[in-house]
Amino acid sequence: MFHLSNWKREADIVAEVLKEAPSFDKEYRIPREEFRARQRKVADALAEAGLDCAIVYSDEHYNGDVPYLGGNTNISIEPVAGVIGPNGFYILAGLEGGYVAEQLAPKSGSEVHKVEMLKLADEDYPIDAVRVEDVIEMAAGRKPDRIGLLTPRAVLPVGMFEFLRDYVGGEERIVDVQELYYKIKYEKSDNEMRLIREASRIASVMIKGMLSVLRPGMYETQVAQWGYAIACELGVEEMGFDIMVTSNEANRTLIGKALNRKISEGDIVHIGVAPKRDGLTACERVSVVCVKDEAAIPAEQRFWLDFVEEAFQVGYEAYRKVAREGLPAKLQEQALGDYFRSRSAEVSRNIGRTIDLAKQKPYTGTHNAGYTECQEFYGAITLNSHEPLGNQIVTMLDVAVRGVGNRWDEIVIPGLDFLVVEKTLGKFGGHVEILNDLPIRVQHLVGRNF
Repeated sequence: MFHLSNWKREADIVAEVLKEAPSFDKEYRIPREEFRARQRKVADALAEAGLDCAIVYSDEHYNGDVPYLGGNTNISIEPVAGVIGPNGFYILAGLEGGYVAEQLAPKSGSEVHKVEMLKLADEDYPIDAVRVEDVIEMAAGRKPDRIGLLTPRAVLPVGMFEFLRDYVGGEERIVDVQELYYKIKYEKSDNEMRLIREASRIASVMIKGMLSVLRPGMYETQVAQWGYAIACELGVEEMGFDIMVTSNEANRTLIGKALNRKISEGDIVHIGVAPKRDGLTACERVSVVCVKDEAAIPAEQRFWLDFVEEAFQVGYEAYRKVAREGLPAKLQEQALGDYFRSRSAEVSRNIGRTIDLAKQKPYTGTHNAGYTECQEFYGAITLNSHEPLGNQIVTMLDVAVRGVGNRWDEIVIPGLDFLVVEKTLGKFGGHVEILNDLPIRVQHLVGRNF
């Protein structure tokens, strides 16, 4: 049932949050000259690798490879692809999705060609399609001897791969050159950093608004709606992922969406957002307790909130040291693992049995970002990251602890499902900044709507 008074009260709270929010030029986008520079850099790298051209692909989920070269193509329903060679970058789009791509792609100076291969299912369209091979030869200047794959095979549709294989005369003529592309996208321009910084600040306003309206009895989706409203008001056109609001045992999903589930008083609530500015993504995630007064948080919950916040600080300081001194990036992930291990004995005593706390760190603590929140396929910091960090890059520092094992119902730490602190970091040479505005601890923002 819709409760008008509750909704109006929440709207008033959100309005107060928005009154204090920063403002941005909503119409600002990556300029054409930057796309041209990206295209030249990729084409030159392909030529150096002895390749005539290369293919990129994007869909609604893996949506960064085409926009990086062709502009924010506003992908919807139908996927897009592209081919780059010495003659430039050409976008391949479905018969319906082509119109979508044509709305924004001209800002990058890229031509859009509608092809049957990428059309929606089995529908018919009164549109004259072009042949994929013709577009490939426009980019390469001739029929290529070999074609590079800039998008991972794990993402590229089987049908597209088979077409390319048959076109060039064998799988051995299709060359994986993803790392070439990854390394170019990894380093961020000043324009990219500007947009990601703006998205990061918007993320904080979204989080602040949702925490401000949070109260017992709300559905997760009712909390999420205000995040979307704030994002759109501040200039966000799309998200890196759907807004996450999970409570109580739903936190075990780690990255679950908001559902029609009621939040109860005393629940631990996880909220995560990933707003985009002109396709470039920021992120922020927090965990709080749904109580009016922070003093009402039980000691057990407070322990884990303190733990994950301290772990984030350890990871952040290690990242800053690695950046400042040009050290191997793996030392940052090692510092996080060491922190978890250093607390194992204490947690084991509290629970009454041996806990390997390092195994309760659910994933790598740092990953790359750009036109996706995490699907860059390059730049995450693991124990195998022996090289220093890049020069001007964006990193999501995502520090979490889980209470379950390999399965939903495998309880390792009773009373703990999942807690997280995630923020967007900008590295500018040896200097590192948290690009989000909110502090690490945000519990004080809860309680206004009780």
